[in-house]
Order: sequence, then structure tokens, then C-alpha cells
Amino acid sequence: MIHAPSPCGPPRWVHLPDGVDGWLVTRHADARAVLADPRFVRDPARVARLRGQPVPHGGGRAATLLHLDTPGHTRVRRAVNPAFTARRAEQHGSLIDEMASTLVERCQGSGRADLVCDLAVPLAVRVLCEVAGLPAADHARFGPWVRQVHRIDGGAEAGRRTLEAIDALDGYLRERIAGGAPGVLGELAGAERLTEDEVIALGRDLLVGGYESTANLISGGLALLLAEPGRYERLRRDPGLVDAVVEECLRQVAPFPLLEARYAAEEVEVGGAVFAPGDAVVVDVAAANRDPDRFAAGAGWDPERAAGHLSFGHGAHHCLGAMLARREALAAFRAVLAFTGLRLDCAPDDLVWEPGFTPALRALPVRFTPKG
Repeated sequence: MIHAPSPCGPPRWVHLPDGVDGWLVTRHADARAVLADPRFVRDPARVARLRGQPVPHGGGRAATLLHLDTPGHTRVRRAVNPAFTARRAEQHGSLIDEMASTLVERCQGSGRADLVCDLAVPLAVRVLCEVAGLPAADHARFGPWVRQVHRIDGGAEAGRRTLEAIDALDGYLRERIAGGAPGVLGELAGAERLTEDEVIALGRDLLVGGYESTANLISGGLALLLAEPGRYERLRRDPGLVDAVVEECLRQVAPFPLLEARYAAEEVEVGGAVFAPGDAVVVDVAAANRDPDRFAAGAGWDPERAAGHLSFGHGAHHCLGAMLARREALAAFRAVLAFTGLRLDCAPDDLVWEPGFTPALRALPVRFTPKG
């Protein structure tokens, strides 16, 4: 259905998706070890020196959180963490619930819907704009730039388009901040510990990681819920299961099934493999989330299993927006319980997934009993 997870086993040397050779980590315990170990680094300049490559100039941009190592990462993360706590996510909860319910209600009379364009995407976009302090209409501007950044097609021309998209995003964010943006962008702009370039980089992180991955979690999770008869009906009978169902969907439909490479800063042993300084290491989250040593019958559906997935990462780089993404998914799953007889309008195998850093359903056609 999406990224096919690799078989679980010891770390192995492979040709990685970004075109370099490195280690693929698939076991849950090994993945946690790599993600929590500060000896695996992301800073582009540091990585280049480790690998004996020219140090990139970065185009004058501040590094994103993903590409910061300690102590810089710690400083920036401390400045931004207060805006993304569980409490802050819940402060938006009633508005998120209302948005999701309104989107579902608009579909009720037709008996058919596409839960990608009718629910998942508009909900994620509206929540992002509300939280960030951006006009919802601006999605028409920044949406194409975000989609370009998420593309994984290689080549010099694709790389050039991606850099242009990043420059456009940065220009847009500078424009919004200069105009006195409310919301999280305004909070970050007023944070004394952050430079203007760091605020721009954080805003870019928010746009690039803040709605497409959440929309894909919602649509992919709903596809999983509807893939087998009885799952949706059981949840409708017992809506108290919704938190557990969302966690099981997160486990099976990780927004980022393959994480961007980390690099060993020194010799490190994990899972019986010895990584040399400069070695690239990629964590296969989809595989780790199905590791039979951690999840019994990991390929199967079991909302009552214990949590412990790595879909939001682990360690210092644990997803900043995890609480908000969870809250949006909960709102969407609760809202669709208003449908009677909800079912897929195609075979599960006919659903089309667009490739990317975060795999996306092209559409999620459903049928249900029309309302009044």
C-alpha cells in the first residue's frame, strides 16, 4: 500500500534511497538506539568534514531543526518547545473538532466523498494556518512550494526547483513576519534566543512538515481503518477506542517511513554492526514499527496492542508537532463516525500512493448512506 518495510534484521550495508551507500537499520531496539545517540549527527558542514567532502555554504540559510546538532539544536528546541506542548495542542482542540465536523457535514448529503480533498487536506491546512498565524487563502501560494520540497525525484533540475521553492518559502515567511504575523510565527519572531534566520528556518520546518504529513496520516489511517470490514463498525460502536486506533494507524502508516540519514561522528556499535566515522545510517521506521520482537503479529491490525511505535521519531529529534498531529487525527477519526455505512468506494489495492518523503494518497473515495 505504501513504502514496503524491509525485513527486520541486523543493520546491513545497502544502496540508500538518496543515492549513497550506508547502513539500513530495521529492528526496533536498534532504531531507538540510533535515534537517541548524539554520536549520530545531521549538521551538513560536520557531515561533509566527516566524509571528506566540500563543506556546503547553505545558501545563507540557517539550518533547520532537523539539521542541527547539540548544542545548537538544544538551544533552538528549548525556544520553540513551549509552542508545541500537549497543552497547547489541546487549547486548539475544540476548534479542530469543529473544523473536522464541519468538513464531514458538508459531505453528508451526497453519499460519496474523497476523504483526501474533502477532509484530510483542508483540515490539516486550516489547522496549520490557524496555529502558525497565516491566512488560509495563502495555501494557494505556499502549497506548491511545499509539495516541491517533498518530492524525491533526483537530478540537477529537480534540485534546482527545490532550492527555488525553499527560497520562495523563506521570502514568504519574511513577508509575513515583517507584517506582524500572529500565532506561532509571531511568538518565534519575538523570542529573544532566536535570530531572524532561525525563525525563518523554523517557519519553513512548520510549513514543510506541518500539514502534508498530517494530511497523509489522516488519509492513510482512514484507508487502513476502512481496508477490512468490521474495523469502522467496531469503532463506531465503541468510540472510546479512537485514541488506540489512531496510535495503531500511526504505527502502520508512519508519515515518514524512511528517515533522513544520520552520520556516525565516531566509531559506534549498534545491533552487532560497527559504524565507522562518516558512515550514513538510515532508520526504516516502517520496518521497526513491525518488528516481531517488539510487536506480536506486527503486520496485523490490533488497536489494543501496547504503544511504542517510532512514527514521530525518538530522542532529541522527536517530532516537534507530534501532539498537534495526533490531535488533528483524533478529530478527523471522531468526525467520520457521523457517517452511516462508511466504506471504501474501491478495492484497497486500487488506492494510488504518490511517492515522496511522506507518501501521499492521491484520493480516498468512500461511500456512505446520504443524510436527509
